[in-house]
Amino acid sequence: MALSMPVIGISAQTFRDSIELEPVVVTASHSPKALKDAPVVTRLITLHDIKITDATNIQDLLIQEIPGLEFGFAMSQETSLNMSGFGGNAVLFLVDGERMAGETMDNVDYSRMNLDNVGRIEIVKGASSALYGSNAVGGVVNIISRENIEPWTANANSRYSSFGHEWRHGASFSFNKGKWNSQTSFQHTAIDPVDLPKAHSSMEIAQELLKKAQGLPYDESVLIDDSNLSRLYGQKTYNVKERLTWRANDHLTFVGRGGYFFRTSERDTHDYHFNGYSGGLKGRYAWNHERHLELSYAFDQYDKANYMDGTRTHDHDYSNRQHVLHALYSHSFGNNALILGADYMNDYLSTYQFATGTSHSQNNIDGYAQFDWNITEQLNIVGSVRYDYFSASAQKAFTERLAVVYKMPWMTFRANYASGFRAPTLKEMYMHFDMGNMGYMLRGNPDLKPEKSNNFNVAIERTNRIRNSGFLDGRYNFTLMGYCNVFDKRITTIDGGLYNGMESALYWNEDGITVWGVDASLGHIWDCGLMLKLNYSWMKETGSVYYSDFYQPRTHSMTWRIGYEHRFSRHYALDAALSGRSQGKPQSGRTDVDGGYTIWKLMLQHHIWRGINLNTAIDNLFNYKPKTYYYCSPLTTGTSFSIGLSIDFDRL
Repeated sequence: MALSMPVIGISAQTFRDSIELEPVVVTASHSPKALKDAPVVTRLITLHDIKITDATNIQDLLIQEIPGLEFGFAMSQETSLNMSGFGGNAVLFLVDGERMAGETMDNVDYSRMNLDNVGRIEIVKGASSALYGSNAVGGVVNIISRENIEPWTANANSRYSSFGHEWRHGASFSFNKGKWNSQTSFQHTAIDPVDLPKAHSSMEIAQELLKKAQGLPYDESVLIDDSNLSRLYGQKTYNVKERLTWRANDHLTFVGRGGYFFRTSERDTHDYHFNGYSGGLKGRYAWNHERHLELSYAFDQYDKANYMDGTRTHDHDYSNRQHVLHALYSHSFGNNALILGADYMNDYLSTYQFATGTSHSQNNIDGYAQFDWNITEQLNIVGSVRYDYFSASAQKAFTERLAVVYKMPWMTFRANYASGFRAPTLKEMYMHFDMGNMGYMLRGNPDLKPEKSNNFNVAIERTNRIRNSGFLDGRYNFTLMGYCNVFDKRITTIDGGLYNGMESALYWNEDGITVWGVDASLGHIWDCGLMLKLNYSWMKETGSVYYSDFYQPRTHSMTWRIGYEHRFSRHYALDAALSGRSQGKPQSGRTDVDGGYTIWKLMLQHHIWRGINLNTAIDNLFNYKPKTYYYCSPLTTGTSFSIGLSIDFDRL
């Protein structure tokens, strides 16, 4: 049976490409490179991965695909990220290479990342500040839109999930006409509030209290039972995007884009409204295939407001605006390449967490250079240096990266050193906030120094074709990477003593934290149509580490997917996947939460006739339920199901 299976579409071919490392990626080096040639290990989530996971948002997709990554909640049930020991403010999320505004709870609003028109996602773990500056101290996640080359495409899709009676509706349209290309996408989601069951009944608590009074062994977690969550708020989102490309001639191309996002979080007594506005214009001039220049302007704004009985209260107003100018010049010299770049960003923030009536802004100016030196066909060295200056804190930072790739007939070896930094945010410097009017102050510190790190990693990678071995015939890829991150001046909070008669916490720089880790991945596709992806991550933090309800890194984590494709007739094909994720015990050693968990998911994608796809899925297949619901618990109340329909009208 042919692996490409063109009657089914993209699935088998894109999976095979990811195993053979043929796709071109850009995030690791700011320039197009085959995945097998990327200077640092880059994880690629393909369009097939996105479709077969049946994910409704970026959080759901990443936790199914990337071990060592977990989403939880911060205050007010805003989403919080932990990836290999890094929080959301240390992992840079990009959409087509552009930053997003809206750092409210040390994270961007992940709901803004509409999956409806995403073609692939590239993930680089480890410090990437030499190319991307601040907030890339822990890694980069770049969400890249699809490029449609057909004369026109039109898709409509809808999905229902029994968890929270969640509905997702989407539509996209594109056309190519002469020198013009247009791509438009829309997505709407709605989920009802979900009441979480109590972890322990009053009878169970009474039984454990009796055992304790009698001196018998008892379960301490039942007595603690400090579930942080009892109800998940309902939400609605609207997301629309447009990208228009004009190819003026063979050398000059312009790309304009715009987007609007709206989300409402429905509380018991009030609603939070979130608005996002984005736009930009990019011009690219290519003298030839060896030289090109790129200039762009990008704007992004993210607002938050509180409404009670339909009236805006103005007590939680928040607005973050970013203007970014970008320039990039690339010049190839035979097999070698030079990249020169510079950026200017103006960052403005007005928030209820500042002193009343105040706002702050700062300018960030940077310049960077990278040289890609292909010494031989086997040996490649990539070096990068960058300078950043931040006006509000008057801080500057030099970062660098050196990556070596050596290819042997049977293995590829990578070694990488990179320095990372994260400048203190406006919130961390100027916050003046009474937490919920409880008499506890969070105080900013204008004297904060940039957070810095030194990242070391080595990796081996092997890709091979198995032939004439019967059932094992196929292609496989194996990657093993070890890394170490050493932090200096990590930004955290300490006891700030009394402030105006109130207890307080003060932002501070802290040293002495090291993160060690090992990532392993295996992918195999058999000629018979079977597919396997297995990913494992081990991570350990040492030093002065502060664990909170919002931050629960786990030592062991794993994700996997077993897939199978088969065409049964001219008008029907099946793409099946059994996937799962397993999270180990939190490193904090809390006794009132689960020691770890494993969740399975079964997904069936039915390809009917041409352009009609019916998705059915059972999530949490074995009905796992947390003992205690806390901010980093898996958000499940047991087994749920979903069904979705997608129609490509152009294929009909």
